Amino acid sequence: MNQGDFKKLLDESLEPIKETLDEHGQILNKHSQRLETLQSSLKTVQSSVVTMENTLETVQSSVATIENTINAYGDMYKINNSNAKKLEKRIEPLEENAGITPPPEYTLAEVQ
Repeated sequence: MNQGDFKKLLDESLEPIKETLDEHGQILNKHSQRLETLQSSLKTVQSSVVTMENTLETVQSSVATIENTINAYGDMYKINNSNAKKLEKRIEPLEENAGITPPPEYTLAEVQ
């Protein structure tokens, strides 16, 4: 067997391996393209998550401010209601002694 025959026999033997290797190379290329697409999509999702986190921080801050404001108004309501009740207790006996009947629009409504 000379060198040419050996080379021909070797090439024939390696041909199925080369074909398989080419097929695997094509499959790897397809997987690489798919991974690149997925990486791009993941970057978009990550960017959206960061945007939502920033928005959430802003909203949480706003909600905290609103809660504080509502609590302050609630406290003011309690103080005003207490003061109105105190005034009513002082004025009712004076009105009764003077024989004054106040119009209904000027009397305090009962709030539970």
